Amino acid sequence: MSLVYINSRNNTSEYDTSFSLYHPLTDFTTRDTTRDRPPSLAGRVIPRARGTSFWGRISAFDHLSVRRMLKKEPLLIKSNWEDLTVLSHLLNGFTGNKTIQENYDVSYYKKHASRLLKMLRILCNAGAEIHSQTILPYIERYPFHDEETARRVFNMLLHRGMYVDNYTILDEKEIMLLEERKALRGETYLYWGRKVIHDYIQYRTRLFYHVYLRDVVKTKPELCYDVIGHITSFL
Repeated sequence: MSLVYINSRNNTSEYDTSFSLYHPLTDFTTRDTTRDRPPSLAGRVIPRARGTSFWGRISAFDHLSVRRMLKKEPLLIKSNWEDLTVLSHLLNGFTGNKTIQENYDVSYYKKHASRLLKMLRILCNAGAEIHSQTILPYIERYPFHDEETARRVFNMLLHRGMYVDNYTILDEKEIMLLEERKALRGETYLYWGRKVIHDYIQYRTRLFYHVYLRDVVKTKPELCYDVIGHITSFL
């Protein structure tokens, strides 16, 4: 199923609205099947269809153009670029062959965080579906400049309905592969998104254990909260 969009110059472009995991180019690319939920080939190997400027507007943080396109054709929010949704595409923008620099002024990173959060808000308000198991691996890989930005993005999606409790963080081998590629390109950023997700899962595990000991178990152990807290620190 596809959607035809007509821009202000009467040029037409076609957007796929069916979630696809296969593209003919995947037969001719090297993709290691041992990798844990590898990033999409879209944008790195598989080019976008001619005229589909919506994806470029999103990754360029062109808020005004995205708003206008969604106002003209609301169903654009349901479109997909191969296995990328609008949200995963936004968080996939820096996983290609671009070198991430860490020597800019602090104001640059604050502006980038503001633009990223604003675009997320626009897409979510327009009705973007939050596929938790699809988006979370991209949050883990995204080159956030600091933990605060990663936490703000995570909390925004969490408040919009993202479910994390049954999520398994990326395998350590996957992260080490990414770290190796970072070192070859001289990049120094940290995977703050991975830390934020891990901290949240750990917090929820400890919280459930507290609730279990306090309200669920029939024979309640005679333990003070300090002892329970020490026990859950190992979870």
